[in-house]
Amino acid sequence: MRRKHRVDIDFAVKAGEQIISDAGLQICMAEGCFDRGTHPAPKNRQELRSHIWFCLNHIRMFNSQWNYYDGLEGEALEREIRRATTWERPSWKFGTGPSPKMANYGPFEDKFSFFDEPETKTHIADQNLTAEEKKAYALMELEPCADEKAIKQKYKALVKELHPDHNRSDPTAEDRLKEINLAYAVLRKTAKGR
Repeated sequence: MRRKHRVDIDFAVKAGEQIISDAGLQICMAEGCFDRGTHPAPKNRQELRSHIWFCLNHIRMFNSQWNYYDGLEGEALEREIRRATTWERPSWKFGTGPSPKMANYGPFEDKFSFFDEPETKTHIADQNLTAEEKKAYALMELEPCADEKAIKQKYKALVKELHPDHNRSDPTAEDRLKEINLAYAVLRKTAKGR
């Protein structure tokens, strides 16, 4: 069960800059406290990335009293709340935003490179292949339009690379060589059938 921490009414932040000990450690910024400051807190709402440091008890007190919107009133507070509800992005009332023509005008900006992949065109020969033939081409790392000579050259290179005499420490090389042999048999039939 969580305990409620009592808020110290006498809690105040020291004036001036953060005090650093002789050992190079921050001292708590609470008035009258000289413990080590291990927990950061923002200096103010304009400098959220600049910190002052407190000990555990005083950071709890600071957090319970700190208000991000402190000092804002009326129209300024309303503007800040509206910006926060839309994650500080511009928004329009339904039907009053930019027209679809204007929104789609200009180049599309793909910031995360989701759509930068090269276009893959299906080759004419690829459309008539069986699943076994597609798998064989993928195993041999060949295009479906490869001729008999290219298939034979690739097969020889792979056999040389995966031969058991060269790969005694790799037990998977022999299994891969068996798969390459089966793929070569399938592709030889396919190449002769063209």
